[in-house]
Amino acid sequence: MEEANLFLKALKPADSERMARILRRVSFRQDEVLAVEYQPIERVVLPIDCILSVLAVMRDGRQVETRTIGCESGYGLLHALGSPVSFERLLVQVPGDAWVASLSDLKAAAVASPDLMERIVRYAQATLIQAAQSTACNALHSVEQRMSRWLLMTQSRLSTPVAPLTQEHLSIMLGVQRTTVTATASALKARGLIAYSRGNIRILDEAGLKRVACECFSTIDAAMEMMREE
Repeated sequence: MEEANLFLKALKPADSERMARILRRVSFRQDEVLAVEYQPIERVVLPIDCILSVLAVMRDGRQVETRTIGCESGYGLLHALGSPVSFERLLVQVPGDAWVASLSDLKAAAVASPDLMERIVRYAQATLIQAAQSTACNALHSVEQRMSRWLLMTQSRLSTPVAPLTQEHLSIMLGVQRTTVTATASALKARGLIAYSRGNIRILDEAGLKRVACECFSTIDAAMEMMREE
């Protein structure tokens, strides 16, 4: 049941059994919208091999990514313990499978288990750390550094050097125009760090990309490791 999701994998046996009774596996399409801003959500989503993008949407329709969620955590964990209203838009950036459960079922399971309650808070806290780090990253680091950081995070979640991304996704992710996306990807490609064509990016030189990426990649990765510790 815990296949590929680290939140589920970290649970104690009794909590794993509780979750197994309320979870079901679903497949999501790319660009599928799972939550809309200022609307209640009804389920928690725990990615297996998909990646979710959490977007802040402005009144004029512009969007910027605040964080991504992959197999290391889930969306809706804190919503199950507090307000069910989403103040962000959630869409599927990379298609694939996930475990889902209703918020009410997860809340009941957490009330019955202090250990599960603590684990939910730990992993929700890690996603908030990522959001805070992403805010600083967007303000202080170059587009090239930020793109490198995002590609490395995507690779670690998918266990593959290939990320299926369009210019539109990259534009939202980085909060820049498509022309800037093209120029940045071309610069990384020219240095032999990535291959980029037809909506797919392949990492060719992971060590080199890490040298280009900002410190935020290692900071976010370290935060996730801390949350997984007992």
